[in-house]
Amino acid sequence: MTAPLPETLEMDEARAMAVRVPLLRGMTFRQAAVTLLIALLLGVVAAAVELYADWQAMRGEIRAQTERILNLVHGPSAQAAFQFNDELAIQVADGLFARPETRQVILRDNFGRTIARRERADAGQSGQLADRLFGDLTHYVLDLNHDTAAGQRIEVGSLELRLSATEIAASFYQRGRLLVIVGLVKALAISALVVLIFYFIVTRPLLTLHSAITRIDPTRPGGWPRPELRFHRKDELGQIVNGLDELMRAFQRGLDQRDQARDENLRLGAELDVSRRIQQMVLPSQAELQAVPTLDIAAHMEPAGEVGGDYYDILPHAGGLRIGIGDVTGHGLESGVVMLMTQSAVRTMLTAQEADMVRIMEALNGTIYHNVQRMGCGKNLTLALLDHHPVDQGTVRGCLRIAGQHESVIVVRTDGRVELIDTDELGFPIGLVEEVGEFVGQVAIDLHRDDVVVLYTDGITEAADESQRLYGLDRLVELAVAHRHEDAEAIKDAIVRDVKRHIATQTLYDDLTLVVLKQR
Repeated sequence: MTAPLPETLEMDEARAMAVRVPLLRGMTFRQAAVTLLIALLLGVVAAAVELYADWQAMRGEIRAQTERILNLVHGPSAQAAFQFNDELAIQVADGLFARPETRQVILRDNFGRTIARRERADAGQSGQLADRLFGDLTHYVLDLNHDTAAGQRIEVGSLELRLSATEIAASFYQRGRLLVIVGLVKALAISALVVLIFYFIVTRPLLTLHSAITRIDPTRPGGWPRPELRFHRKDELGQIVNGLDELMRAFQRGLDQRDQARDENLRLGAELDVSRRIQQMVLPSQAELQAVPTLDIAAHMEPAGEVGGDYYDILPHAGGLRIGIGDVTGHGLESGVVMLMTQSAVRTMLTAQEADMVRIMEALNGTIYHNVQRMGCGKNLTLALLDHHPVDQGTVRGCLRIAGQHESVIVVRTDGRVELIDTDELGFPIGLVEEVGEFVGQVAIDLHRDDVVVLYTDGITEAADESQRLYGLDRLVELAVAHRHEDAEAIKDAIVRDVKRHIATQTLYDDLTLVVLKQR
């Protein structure tokens, strides 16, 4: 290796002189200043915390000690008040007055007569700070009672004790000053020690590396004067030195990873789009809804993401109509898959002509539970199944059986009366446990002409505005009542518009699903 030319050495020295950093802007000075500032701040905070803890402990100690003393003198005080024994009363008052923080002691009998009184002549007004700190601990009144031979307890007087907040605060102030001084001294010592340690461990090697980097010749970056940092060859500083030699390859790896991530995002986006389209395809079409002769039906589902976790379905069968609505935990691809499994399982049970709600729920739960366990995603869903059967008995036009746990079912009668069917006792979340048969119940309600049934997921009632106020069940019920005389499509549109108006510009965080049924 040839020795550096004199011209090269002069250029290196000139470049190093050009980038030399002033002392007050140097890393060492700034590190020392910041470390000192942080240490002082932490010292003040620690002193404040310790002072607060000491204040709380002192308050508790004063209260406990005073109550203990009052309990000790209750007997003699009551005896003095009962027997009108002034000498004993004075002894009690003198004993309490011996405490330096005692400001006033007054012992009265039950006629209000003062039988003993002690008060410090030099006791003036307490300071505002002392009152704020200890003012609520300075006044105590002890009711004096005497037990008669007949076992009765009679009131014989009272003992009033006033403490001096100034005296109590004086010792607290003294300890506070000591804590602050000790905290500042510790902060100065710690900051000096930290700066010294960091200078030799971190700062000086960094300055050496900085000096080497500033001498890099832009025309010959490969010949930079690589520093030999002893004791740092295997730590982060050594890795930095080694990394400078591989910088361009790291850039290329980063570009390659970016392109790979872009291709992966395109692939995932395509998969999500396919999943969303599949999910939309299995929903009942408008033609299917209009073909139901016994009910006027309208539905709306809007996922919060590319793939939603809400479920609803309208399935005609020989005896009437099966309606399902559910909400898978979360949203996204996994929730959408569980939703599709639920739709398939419900339709399978209908194809098998199973009418018993308990057996249906058990089969659905078993299918979803074992599939979710295989997926390892921990998903479950609330699910309500409703069977509608046409009826022709007087004014009754339909019967609706409800089973499964989901949101409340809203029933709006033609005269405006509202019935809320709570489904909490009708089932259990599907896929959460292996057996749910014992939890499944069902209720049946009669529907008259033009009665309205509203089914929804919590994306409706928990939709939040800019102030985080929820849309709420009450508002949903009021809107359904107000539009009950309109057809199902108009009721659905009115509710969706009102929810969107409530959300305004807020991001949609949960799937919105709404199904409106109106008895023909």
